[in-house]
Amino acid sequence: MKIAIVDDQFSDVIHLEKYFKKYFLEIKRDYQIETFSDATSFLTAYTPDFDFVIFDIDMPKLNGIDAAKQLRKIDPDIVLMFVTNMPQYALDGYSVDAIDYVLKPLSYPDFRLKMQKAIRYIVQDQDPRISINAVNEYRCFHVSDIYYIESQLHYLIYHTKNGDFKTRSTLNDIEAKLTPCHFARCSVSYLINLKYLESIHGYNILVHGTLLRISRTKKNAFLSAFTKYMGGLS
Repeated sequence: MKIAIVDDQFSDVIHLEKYFKKYFLEIKRDYQIETFSDATSFLTAYTPDFDFVIFDIDMPKLNGIDAAKQLRKIDPDIVLMFVTNMPQYALDGYSVDAIDYVLKPLSYPDFRLKMQKAIRYIVQDQDPRISINAVNEYRCFHVSDIYYIESQLHYLIYHTKNGDFKTRSTLNDIEAKLTPCHFARCSVSYLINLKYLESIHGYNILVHGTLLRISRTKKNAFLSAFTKYMGGLS
């Protein structure tokens, strides 16, 4: 999950970063945070690979409410939340379809509840985005753009609509995240997007024009996953 914190109060940013670290350790999920001390620089640098944005309201030049209105024109689906000490702007916050309006100081139990709510909104996206540190570049793409992922030693190769991208990781690291998105292992070396599975012949499968092999140990589980996918059960 990629998160932006837009807040000109350094101490509040540090406070939120500590909460995020604790929360994502609890749920065992990767995350990345970028911080911005003013809304103008955030909007200038904004890219659609963010999943979640936290705005303060009282900021110089451009306040959080007006920044959120501008952001909605760029990305109408991004999940927004306000964490601020200005309760009088609560109705304005909801006018930009923020999921919550939280007053500072925020306790960790309250933060945890707000994050559970935020994640529910984020995972409702039927086509989530994934970010990787590929060789010599940072890449972000929709999960639906991935045909399959290939494991080579300590590296993964993402075969996608926009080309192939190599990153240092393992299939075990990414499998749990992508299984709910209709991905299944056909062997120790391949994680397949079932959306692009064209045919199965014995231990051979055709994935977007590429012939791959199913291992004997993975065949039953793979066929079961594919059957559930075709029947709309997963």
